[in-house]
Amino acid sequence: MKKDLIFSPILLAIGIVLALLRVTHMPIHIAASVLGVVVLVAYTVVTKKEWKLPAVEVIMRLFYGIALVTGGVLMKVHSVPVLSALHKISAVSFVLLLVFLFVHKLLAKRRGR
Repeated sequence: MKKDLIFSPILLAIGIVLALLRVTHMPIHIAASVLGVVVLVAYTVVTKKEWKLPAVEVIMRLFYGIALVTGGVLMKVHSVPVLSALHKISAVSFVLLLVFLFVHKLLAKRRGR
């Protein structure tokens, strides 16, 4: 749980920075995405044995990957509404699952599991 207390807030902060694209502009958006990959990989390696809901953990990481790939494609191919929607939906889904998993782990810790 201590590892989640470190990594989850960092990933949430990265998610917030990524959501503020109009304020931060593209270079910071790209840098935050790369930093997010590094943090997410480290988070996965360090906590994999402690996953309470493995399927949801994998889906959360999959959403980050989808957001990353669709964002990269959007940089090359502009004005594709479906890609843009998929990028935004997967990014929001990642953050929502991150928060859900963090709260779930906090509640499980409180119950003594």
